[in-house]
Amino acid sequence: MRIFPVLLALLSLGACSLLPDRSLDYLQAKNVPPLVVPTADSRSIKPLYVIPEIATPEQTVVLVQGKGRKQRFVAPLPKPLVVAGQSLAVDSKPTALASKPQIVNDGNGHPVLQMSGDILQVWDTLNKALSAANIKVSDRNQTLGLYFVDLNKDGKSTAYQLKVIRTSNDNVISLQKDDDTLAESELSQQTFERILNHWPS
Repeated sequence: MRIFPVLLALLSLGACSLLPDRSLDYLQAKNVPPLVVPTADSRSIKPLYVIPEIATPEQTVVLVQGKGRKQRFVAPLPKPLVVAGQSLAVDSKPTALASKPQIVNDGNGHPVLQMSGDILQVWDTLNKALSAANIKVSDRNQTLGLYFVDLNKDGKSTAYQLKVIRTSNDNVISLQKDDDTLAESELSQQTFERILNHWPS
């Protein structure tokens, strides 16, 4: 039974030697003349979408800063819209004014301030309310939505955070000990009542 695999291997090796050797056939290849591209039908290449010039006789591009490839430019502002003979400024868009907040309880029964309106309006109005309520603001970070405030607890000044969050429907302000811990419910209620009493109308 072992003879058959040996015979099969020998036959396969013998078959390889029966194939013709064509490794040197390239030496018999003939040279052909180089390809010539006709110029009669050549046409200039035009961009499919032309980028318009942003500079105009009235407004030119202004170089801001940098040199070489790091130069930064500012495109001119568009001209004001004219409707029925009246000029509308480019930045004349309505802004949603912040409503006066109300104290509500979150899902854990903890008091928070809730209000509608633009979050930038809420941020600025909260700053005015804190100043009017004589609540000391030691620092603030608008990017993170944080006011760092000092509150009186047990007869001494303690650092807390007022966190301003924009939800899908409104804005929520919570009082926190740190990034992960809420302040006590009683202190939060007292602080929010103090802020509400000085909230600009």
